[in-house]
Amino acid sequence: MTSKKQRKLSKSPDLSKLRTALFWDTKIDEIDWSQQKNAVIKRVFERGNEEEKMEITNFMEKKQLRNILKPLKHETFNAIL
Repeated sequence: MTSKKQRKLSKSPDLSKLRTALFWDTKIDEIDWSQQKNAVIKRVFERGNEEEKMEITNFMEKKQLRNILKPLKHETFNAIL
């Protein structure tokens, strides 16, 4: 099984690639990544660095990302999609 495929089956992205400061209002290890995916995706793409954006892109399904980010119409979001 590939690393990318394993991440998709995992319940969380690789937390070592995400700064805890990005989620200042919660404990990063207590985030329910599937239930809170909208807020997580928006926050990472609004405030995250390129490595964090790539980690979320690799973790989440492209369709989910597209549905959440497309209405925001931001150039950074469109580059990923």
